[in-house]
Amino acid sequence: MKRLLPLLLGIAMVTAALAACKLSDSNNRSSDSSNTSSQSKSTTPAWPMIHRDLQHTGRTNSRGPASPDRKWDFDIGDGGPSSPAIAADGTIYVGSNDRKLYALNADGTKKWEFEAGGKIQSSPAIGADGKIYIGSLDNKLYAVKPNGDSEWEFETGGIVTSSPAIAPDGTIYFGSWDDKLYALNPDGTKKWEFLTSEAVSASAAIASDGTIYFGSEKTLYALKPDGTKVWEFVTEKGVSSDAAIGDDGTIYFGSHEKKFYALTPDGKKKWEMATGEMVTSCPTIGADGTIYFGDWGRKLYAIKPDGTKKWEFETGGIVKASAAIDRDGTVYFGSEDKKVYAINPDGTKKWEFVTGGPAQSPAIGSDGTLYVGSYDNKIYAIGSR
Repeated sequence: MKRLLPLLLGIAMVTAALAACKLSDSNNRSSDSSNTSSQSKSTTPAWPMIHRDLQHTGRTNSRGPASPDRKWDFDIGDGGPSSPAIAADGTIYVGSNDRKLYALNADGTKKWEFEAGGKIQSSPAIGADGKIYIGSLDNKLYAVKPNGDSEWEFETGGIVTSSPAIAPDGTIYFGSWDDKLYALNPDGTKKWEFLTSEAVSASAAIASDGTIYFGSEKTLYALKPDGTKVWEFVTEKGVSSDAAIGDDGTIYFGSHEKKFYALTPDGKKKWEMATGEMVTSCPTIGADGTIYFGDWGRKLYAIKPDGTKKWEFETGGIVKASAAIDRDGTVYFGSEDKKVYAINPDGTKKWEFVTGGPAQSPAIGSDGTLYVGSYDNKIYAIGSR
């Protein structure tokens, strides 16, 4: 029973939904306040980790593509659930089931590839020094230099599908299927580990006060930066998405029991919302506080901070992937119907882009290009002509 639920859902589902240095709101505003050439000179990555920031808002101040024009696509050996990360110089990093971490230039040409010892279903995270961190099914977390050379590797007792989170002090947090959340120093040595009762496939969200939030089976945990437990919140059937943190500290996440939760920073339930099906999509949060998430009922929901529904948008497939939100409030997300959608803030469709397989969680570059992986073994770059 210990592994049954994650196995039934599948590694790809978990990491697509679940599975960087901290970016403050002021830094975000200064680094990508407009889509200009000066942004490419910034030392701040455009999209340093899955869900973009440590609070998992999925929000950028760059303007995404107004139309679904294909700029390029890049073939990878075996597509998977890894979401792209984008460095300050525009390099796109993405992992693959062919055991490789790819580094792509902004024009879609390959810069380099790094081979791990197992499939890569974790999404990469970029540190302040430009190093890339990625987990693998060979039970390891890798640190890779910006030139593609290995810096170090850290071995756990289980597969690593959790995407790393990098705190402002350089501490790297990630989970393993050995039931532990790890904190590593920048040199790859272990700082501490926290033992849970089940596999940790979720990616940790980190609040402005340093509190770490992550799920493991039925429980959402809150830890201090030193690894001591603050509280835990137990659900009936399981925490099925990464958590996201609102500007007021509210913690949002989905569950297998067809519910979406909002908790206060002290771990008390603020509200819950019933959905049509289970929620494995990590919520993302708009500038006005609107929460966006998908469910297995083929819908993307827009929810007000008080838990009331603004609107819902139905697609032709399960929505496991998490959304990205641009400066205008346009919401971009992938669906199992093999499409990438752009939705206006009022819930109307702006455009759709057809891929050859289930589309994953997108990332937005500083120039507004949307990058998204698909299970047709391709990475797509979508931008307006």
